[in-house]
Amino acid sequence: MAPKNYKISLCGDPGVGKTSIALRQAQNSFPPVHQPTLGANFLIWNTIFEGEEIKLIIADSGSQERFLPVLPTYFQGSLAAAIVFDITSQESFDRLDFWLETLKKGIGDIPIVLVGNKNDLITGRKVSIEDAEKYAGKLNTLYFEVSAKDNVNLFPLFKKMAEIAIEQENQ
Repeated sequence: MAPKNYKISLCGDPGVGKTSIALRQAQNSFPPVHQPTLGANFLIWNTIFEGEEIKLIIADSGSQERFLPVLPTYFQGSLAAAIVFDITSQESFDRLDFWLETLKKGIGDIPIVLVGNKNDLITGRKVSIEDAEKYAGKLNTLYFEVSAKDNVNLFPLFKKMAEIAIEQENQ
């Protein structure tokens, strides 16, 4: 039997590590140099979830201002999304409301999770765990702190995203 496909989206400011997160989970690779995403990347994570083979299609969107008008098309069909910020960038955290609204305009209300990336750079932390958890609480969602570079906490993040997508599909 062919695996079922479930699409999720990653969104957030440029440079927060969306592509690195997607590449690390889908291909177990980490880019040595940051290359901005032009348009969108779609990566596949093949996994087994509760005994069923699934394909999680990870839509990784470019977030430079010139791509903002087309972002809704990249989000279309997503069953869940992760809004990503960089724990060493207060600005990326302060813009979470913008990304939440952009996502809602594109595909309406879908379940989201909040992701703080780059916890390998703990000495440069600008956003406290408490502030991130408080924001996640305001959204009534989960907070995951990850490191794409060190492959920390990505499996639990994507397992939860798969679980949410499957639940959404079954409703």
